[in-house]
Amino acid sequence: MTKIAVAGGGSIGLLLAGRIALAGKPVTVWTRAEAQARALAASGVAVCGASGETIGIAPVTAMTLDQAQAERDPAHVVLLAVKQTALSQAFLDALRAAVPPGAAVAAFCNGLGHTERLAAALPGRHLLAAVTTEGARRTGPAAVRHTGSGNTWLGDAPLFDGTARDAAVPADPAKLQIVEKVLKEAGFTAIVSNDMAERMLRKLLSNAVINPLTALLRVPNGQLTATRDRLRLMRTLFDETVPVLRQYGLPNDPALWDELLDVCARTAANRSSMLQDVEAGRPTEIGAINGAVSRLARQAGLPAPWNGGLTALIEAIPGDGGDV
Repeated sequence: MTKIAVAGGGSIGLLLAGRIALAGKPVTVWTRAEAQARALAASGVAVCGASGETIGIAPVTAMTLDQAQAERDPAHVVLLAVKQTALSQAFLDALRAAVPPGAAVAAFCNGLGHTERLAAALPGRHLLAAVTTEGARRTGPAAVRHTGSGNTWLGDAPLFDGTARDAAVPADPAKLQIVEKVLKEAGFTAIVSNDMAERMLRKLLSNAVINPLTALLRVPNGQLTATRDRLRLMRTLFDETVPVLRQYGLPNDPALWDELLDVCARTAANRSSMLQDVEAGRPTEIGAINGAVSRLARQAGLPAPWNGGLTALIEAIPGDGGDV
């Protein structure tokens, strides 16, 4: 039997672990905090629906990432569901020690930059990129609300570090099939994509417009479109970001603006992860989102003053400390 681990006890990590366990698959959650590991081991993951109704209590094994390094029967599939702010050198070293060569690691990270770092830190492991539009909100150390269903795309891990635009870590087809099967059996809509660069860039565009503006204005996603002034801000940032991302594989699609407005409508009550981080005084992923757009713009010789300015503003908020 394929041994599955979910690295990360946040919203998406608990959703993945909970739904996989409810489908009857044994799953282990790797956490950073020992207290959360104890809570999960004691009570399992409480999975609720969008309205708060209980879907099920999912029994899981749980341990810290440090404890996972000593496991005699290591995981074959690791779903990495952490924010880029967690990818410190110490974390990467611990991940390398816990994940044996030959295992598959599917990275569910926002923004850009993680595929390059993971590829360098995990030689001999099969790195996959994953992009999901599933909505989730952690409501406690062992509880998660599934706030909205979406799609999850899997495939080669693209590289955006100044190499050729089509550079990627090629996915092993057998490992890709295993991860796709695990997700589908858990009830997720999993799709193998031949163009993960496009998928990552589409989500980056959405995050680059919605996340910093909601964080600065302190409003949920749906409120961004509530006034003309906010819509103008969105459009200005969108118009600056699209030409940059087109240099790296974003298609010339006239529907992109309408797709962005649709995201705001479908997630109207959601508070973006960046807004939640700012409100909680936690570091944000601004460096991996708008900071990444600024870096890509410099590589392509294009201006991106709005992305650079928003990065500086968010990094100046007490508690952020910047994402280098």
